[in-house]
Amino acid sequence: MMRSKRTNPRSLSANFKGAIIAVVLLFGAGLACRSSSSGPTCTGEVTYEGTTYTGQGGTAEEAQRFGCNNYCVDADPEFDAHYGIWLESPKGQAAGRPPKKEAIYKDKDLLDYLTKDCAMKCVAKIKAGTLKGQARCQ
Repeated sequence: MMRSKRTNPRSLSANFKGAIIAVVLLFGAGLACRSSSSGPTCTGEVTYEGTTYTGQGGTAEEAQRFGCNNYCVDADPEFDAHYGIWLESPKGQAAGRPPKKEAIYKDKDLLDYLTKDCAMKCVAKIKAGTLKGQARCQ
């Protein structure tokens, strides 16, 4: 004769409540993650010699700066000159003469020139109308 195993109704109720709590917590965490990243998405653009360089940020100003960073690395003649000088310097040679996009992470002065000097000049030129660019948020 086989004995059937009886379950305690209280343990089923406790297990069910635990599962409900877990589902509610996961759902809440998912909502929290979605709401924290749902802030404004802004895009900044710089157009130079027919090419558009873009950047994204939480504000229009930030997005424009990031667009300018991309313009500076890829197309700005002054940044190109700074990079060329750095490349031939002992620091550049010691770093293995990396491409521009790697070099900015190997030399703080080069990165500072990019983000503080070149990008800020770019933003100022856009505001003055001497360089084409815009920023918009969704």
